[in-house]
Amino acid sequence: MTRKKKRTPIPTDVAAQVLFLSDRTCCVCRTKGKPVQIHHVDEDPSNNLSSNLSTLCFDCHRETQIRGGFDRKLDADQVILYRNDWLRIVATERATSEAKREKRSDRDALDVELITSIAEIYRETKQFDSLAVHYDVIGNKELRDKYVEQAISGGASADTIFYLRGSLQQRPDLVPEEIIDDHLAEFSDGDDHEQHARALLAIGRRLEAAQKYIQGINDSLQNENWFSAAFYIREFTEEKLIEDLLKAAYRESTDQGETWWQVRALEELGWAAELKELLLRKKDEIEISGNLSLMELLAEAQGDRALSNSLRKAIARGSIPE
Repeated sequence: MTRKKKRTPIPTDVAAQVLFLSDRTCCVCRTKGKPVQIHHVDEDPSNNLSSNLSTLCFDCHRETQIRGGFDRKLDADQVILYRNDWLRIVATERATSEAKREKRSDRDALDVELITSIAEIYRETKQFDSLAVHYDVIGNKELRDKYVEQAISGGASADTIFYLRGSLQQRPDLVPEEIIDDHLAEFSDGDDHEQHARALLAIGRRLEAAQKYIQGINDSLQNENWFSAAFYIREFTEEKLIEDLLKAAYRESTDQGETWWQVRALEELGWAAELKELLLRKKDEIEISGNLSLMELLAEAQGDRALSNSLRKAIARGSIPE
């Protein structure tokens, strides 16, 4: 009979650090909000070194206990790989969040010593991906690119490469196709619309990203998750995806020869010069169309104030002016 190893309680400060560094999220499935526990990688419950601890949800923890059969056990080597990769991602996201908070504050009030100290911490701990994010936010693109290269040459995970090349440098052309395919495949279950949208943004597929954002926002509203809905609506707006949709509408209406929708798209985009050029170019078509709104816009483009006013009155009456 195998003697059961004696369990030693994990010190409170060690447990707190493990949970904090992992964002209280399972390092394998990475599903936010699931209950988690601290797992001993070597299955020795008395070995409470932080290097031997990882955060797992109950489902993934059960996979570490598989014995025999056809299922493959989630072994220690796999857990370590998942854990280290997840800790890098969490650290990078936190660095990005912190950097954004700094950016939103008055740039002149930023503490240069603090910025330098944070950079030194990242450099000493060889967190080159976080260092790249740090320099990107303070506007030093040269150092950003330097540490992007160091992070990648140092063995960054595929997800980190995707983020650094696509999102940070905005160079999706530098992301290997297999990494793009694998990264997007992570969202095949269709649940995490917002993260899927961000991934699509990183590789320049903006209209698809807009669709995913809308799906995620709709899900949040359906589930009465008001904060998430508001957060992603703001992100959708900040990414200027409304402009992308209007540009797509303009291209489509141009291809289909629909003057009215070309005009409406240009109006919403605020492209006054392009709108005037379109109206003047389609003068003959507009004049015989009978569309009072288009005719009034054409009169404005021609500088004919009297005709414009007459057409406005006609629109109010619902008739064509004599």
